[in-house]
Amino acid sequence: LKLGFASSNPPGCPRPTFRFAVRPLPVAMTGAMEKSMGASSTTLGRSASSPMFRKTGEATLGGGSPNNATQEPLTKHSPPPKVPQYLSVHALTKRRKLPASTGNLHGYLAEDYHRLSWPLPKMFGDEKYGHSLIDITDPRHTKECAAMSKKLIRVYYDQQIIDLEWRKTYKALLDAEHRQATLSSSAQQKTKDLLKREVDGHMKYLLELQEQKDMYEAESVKLLGQCDEIKLALKKESDLEDLRMRMERRTKKNHDKDSPVWMAKFNIHRAGSTNAKH
Repeated sequence: LKLGFASSNPPGCPRPTFRFAVRPLPVAMTGAMEKSMGASSTTLGRSASSPMFRKTGEATLGGGSPNNATQEPLTKHSPPPKVPQYLSVHALTKRRKLPASTGNLHGYLAEDYHRLSWPLPKMFGDEKYGHSLIDITDPRHTKECAAMSKKLIRVYYDQQIIDLEWRKTYKALLDAEHRQATLSSSAQQKTKDLLKREVDGHMKYLLELQEQKDMYEAESVKLLGQCDEIKLALKKESDLEDLRMRMERRTKKNHDKDSPVWMAKFNIHRAGSTNAKH
């Protein structure tokens, strides 16, 4: 680095200028750098993970061993599988629902509406948009319900925007129709045509929004219909289990433990069936 001064400035006020001299590196240092770069590229090329390590990592992320690809089936008494916290019913600090008369039969209010103190989530949380967390806690359906909750969050998010735009357009249409109805008969034809085009434009846009609104409503009804089917299957299973326990208690009450009925073999199939087993 060399420092020099230009002579174009006034006397007594020299202007500093910098001149850089680039000198080539010594040959020995250049060769050492090339060798180190070649060694590092070789090291990088050889550091790729082997298939054995990749399988072990996949098994670790999946929660199983590399040799055990199949997991045991879940039961209603199994611990719930891990899902994202915002999709988990077990992570809720408060469980809040709207009345059943509003049509909200399956959705808990999401945890974000309890944690955030901003006015916007609080304002829309009282409506149906915030109740997007499916309330089914059975471990066998946890992942499925988490996926449906994720879809429902997105559907409600878009539906909220469509509903807000629909309300604004409907108010604008009512205002334009009112101005058209109260227009003076002596008004110019240009003004009448302008108001008619305004009413027609609002009506066309409102019909487009209504079509999108119906589409999102149908999607949310489809997701909630799947929740109805899951709850119906769980209720049937619970009723059958209650029936079994009640019949077992009645049988134990009628027969003591030394009764020969407990040693008898029963055939659960009809007589003459080909797959009858004793």
